[in-house]
Amino acid sequence: MGIGLPLTDEEKGKIQVYSEKGDSVNAISKQLGRSRGVITSYLRNPETYGTKKPTGRPSKLSNRDIRAIRKLAGTKSMTAHDILLHLKLNVDVRTVQRTLKSSPVLVWTKRISKPCLLPHHKIARELWATQMVDFGDNWDNVIFSDEKKFNLDGPDGMQYYWHDIRKENETCFSRQQGGGSIMVWGAFSAKGTSQLAILDGRQTAEMYVDTLSEYMLPFAHQNYGLDYIFQQDNASIHTASVTREFFCDMNIEVMSWPALSPDLNPIENLWGLLVRKVYACGRQFLTENYLKSQILKSWSEIGQNEIKPLIKSMKMRCIEVIKSKGGNTKY
Repeated sequence: MGIGLPLTDEEKGKIQVYSEKGDSVNAISKQLGRSRGVITSYLRNPETYGTKKPTGRPSKLSNRDIRAIRKLAGTKSMTAHDILLHLKLNVDVRTVQRTLKSSPVLVWTKRISKPCLLPHHKIARELWATQMVDFGDNWDNVIFSDEKKFNLDGPDGMQYYWHDIRKENETCFSRQQGGGSIMVWGAFSAKGTSQLAILDGRQTAEMYVDTLSEYMLPFAHQNYGLDYIFQQDNASIHTASVTREFFCDMNIEVMSWPALSPDLNPIENLWGLLVRKVYACGRQFLTENYLKSQILKSWSEIGQNEIKPLIKSMKMRCIEVIKSKGGNTKY
């Protein structure tokens, strides 16, 4: 019989009998062939023998408290601090955070920012996607462009919340806003990236035309000659009469573009890649010059292996818009 194994019910019964007869622990040990420690442990408290002792301090939260914490996080998108105040729990914030992290269905995730699409926006998006879904290799001749704001302390839009993985991701409406520490303009196509323009102050249509002349046209002519299509969104300076006259004078074909459609523009994903490079490891910047230097460096590191998948994604972007009947997509 294994010396290190727990006592069987038969052995426990014999120990009780021998003990009641007045046999010593040594005598019982010899008769059963079990160690004195095992016999002593059982006789000390037969009812709790073989059960594991609880480790650590007992939890200050009841099962009811834990359910309430997780319910608030999953349904009301409260932070751990908000939950603590709302439930008036006699614990610290760290305890609430640990409770949320231990949940199998809650994850701390970023709230998705998407435009607020009205019915006429959806109709226009679906029509555009239907027309462009079979554009095929022509996407290789499209130059995608956009502006992007960078802050010294980090990127905008970092809204996080406790997400219940059994539900749809939460979204918040995004609205175009000016200002910021540094604004840049960039473009890319299947041929690579243009030079990045560092913009100064509030932009006008005249300033936008200057940016296109200095940064877009050299890139376009070097890679395509005159055989390309230029893409831009519908910001006011992009559609102003001065800008339209510039496109007409330079014989630039401009792609029609549905309003509120950042998910159709692959440069948004390129900006995301650039942001991760610029702010890698939580990097922050003390001066604008340091931030500019890092932006330009990170932009120059973007390669074809990162660009090609974005160009190839255009067909699927159109399909997703059609499937959602003009609604927002995952892009």
